[in-house]
Amino acid sequence: MNLNDFQKKVLKEASSTSGYGGFAVKSSIRHMERSVLLRESMPEIAAFVAITAEEESATAIFAALKKRRYANANKLKSWDHKHKSGISQFFDLIGGALGILKNEIPLELFFDSLNGNKKEKLWVRMPIGEDGDKKICIVPQPPLNLVSVEPNGKATDYLLKVREIASDRGIDSIFKYIQEIANERNKMLYASNSSVSKVTNIDEVLTKHLSSAYRNHLIYLLIDQHAHQNLVQEALDVFLIILKRIDEKET
Repeated sequence: MNLNDFQKKVLKEASSTSGYGGFAVKSSIRHMERSVLLRESMPEIAAFVAITAEEESATAIFAALKKRRYANANKLKSWDHKHKSGISQFFDLIGGALGILKNEIPLELFFDSLNGNKKEKLWVRMPIGEDGDKKICIVPQPPLNLVSVEPNGKATDYLLKVREIASDRGIDSIFKYIQEIANERNKMLYASNSSVSKVTNIDEVLTKHLSSAYRNHLIYLLIDQHAHQNLVQEALDVFLIILKRIDEKET
């Protein structure tokens, strides 16, 4: 994997955390590395391993949410492929619903030992101006402790926003979309009634899943290293609603 210094530090810091989350990160990184090694000799296996890397990174996020005692985080199932593979698709959708992630406000990620902490943590800053050669930034503390409101003063309905973004992208059903993604790993290994499995675009597949895994490691650190944050709870609430409706459709 071709990683810059910041990306290497993200993976190093994430893998140095303790508990279930830390072990899930280590497992994810190992699968990321192995998927690249297998890409030419066994592309189908490489794709499967890359998906596993992404799912392990999702498991780390679930562990961090439970560690930080977010409400209803115990409903997340680390053994359920819909839960693990669905998180990346959810991040894609909710990212489109957040103005700060649509470049309306530029975001920068950085490591620093703010507030006298001995250990560096991952933070977010928002540049808002300059004073001579100095950059003026807003640094939320903790980084995801944000509250979003609409122009009318009411709290943002993220479920509605996610549905709107999905519709704009041609996704008729979020629930069906996540189910189909969760089944993708099976198509990598098992024959259908008309052919054996074959991956012809392995570079594209690896880029997709390894990029998602890396993003999950970023989000894991932003959750694991900091106390309870409003935006995290709001996003979790919406994700659980989506998962509940998927489960209801299957029973």
